Amino acid sequence: MYILTYMTTKAYNLSLPVSLVQLVDKRAKKQYSSRSEYVKRAILAQLEREELLTTVLDRANAKGKKLGINSEEGVYAMLANTS
Repeated sequence: MYILTYMTTKAYNLSLPVSLVQLVDKRAKKQYSSRSEYVKRAILAQLEREELLTTVLDRANAKGKKLGINSEEGVYAMLANTS
């Protein structure tokens, strides 16, 4: 999880399609938020999803190694044998 209290900020120029900017603005307004705050929250949410996915995959790979599975084909073979 990313802690944002009392963080210094830096302006960052970002080019987006007009339709995406309009959608962001619409969603931000709905949430009584600024465009910048909305984009910041979206980026943080994506970073957290990626971190969670990495954790899950790391745990799955460790479990697979314990079971003697060392490839994706090994996973499919194991699943085929349990059906």
